[in-house]
Order: sequence, then C-alpha cells, then structure tokens
Amino acid sequence: MPIRQLSRSYLIHAAAFAPTIAFLLWGRFGSGDAGARWSAAYLAGGLLALPHAAWLLKRRAGSWIALGVDLYLAIGGLLALASAQAVDLWGRGYGAAPALASVFAIGLAATLLSPLGFIGEPHPDPEQVRRMSAWLLLASGLAAGIALWLRANPLLGGVAPVLAVLLIRGRLAQQLALAR
Repeated sequence: MPIRQLSRSYLIHAAAFAPTIAFLLWGRFGSGDAGARWSAAYLAGGLLALPHAAWLLKRRAGSWIALGVDLYLAIGGLLALASAQAVDLWGRGYGAAPALASVFAIGLAATLLSPLGFIGEPHPDPEQVRRMSAWLLLASGLAAGIALWLRANPLLGGVAPVLAVLLIRGRLAQQLALAR
C-alpha cells in the first residue's frame, strides 16, 4: 500500500475517534491539577461527542465502536457536571471498563436494531451478520470484564482489551467479507 493511501486511511479512521483523541490529549497534557484537568477533559470530550455521534450516524453508519466511545465521553461529561468524585470513579476507578461497557451497549443495540449488526458491515446474509455480531459482542463483554479485573494495570487493563476489541472486529469483518 502506498504511503499516501496508508496516511489517508489512518486519518479517516482517526476521524472516527476525534473526540476521544481530544479528550485524551487534554486530560494528559492540559494545564492544572490532574483532577480538574480530567474533569475539563470529560466536559470537552462529552460536548464534542454529541455532534460527532450525529455525524457518525449520518455519515459513517456502522462505526459502532466509535459511537460507543462517544457514549462513554457523553456520560463522563454529565458526571463531570455532577461531581469530581464521580468523574474520578468513572475515569480512574473503573479504568477502561466503562468505555468498553458503553461499546458493548451500543453493540447490543446495533445487533438488535441495525441490518449492519455490531460488525457494521453490509452483507446479503443477515444470519452471517448476526453471527459475527454475536462474536464481537462476546469479545467486547469479555474485554470489559478483563478491563475491570485488571484496572490497576494501564497496559493489561486498558490498552490491551480496547486493542483486542478493535483487532477482533477487523478479523470478523474480514471473515464476513470472505463469506460472500
């Protein structure tokens, strides 16, 4: 794949997670003490997530994982309005588990209500879509449990479960494409 096409593909995929990227950059590198910085990051991420979710639904149908992360940010923004302790528990206390649980909730709704299923790919056989979506639901549910269990370890309880869901989704989408 040429570098230009690879760069374009990366930017297109990054756009699906733009509020998340802004949230993480603000929370990590913003000014002020950590508590206030992450509260502000959740408020900003939650505000960015709302129009971004509308954009995803209109322009990027099937981007359910990104929509789930937008849900996580929107809930975090509401919690930031409620109290600093709620934000701390949501963000640090539970680790990546709430984000993965939000992805699971969106995935469940997509599996039940969308012809694209949680897998997010069009296919002529709805049964195949449901089967792949069920596998992705299982993977995201397990990832949420692992993230909660290993929440004290940012790599094993944060990065690894999220990356696993993304990689499994890609693999299942490949299998679905081959099943045509």
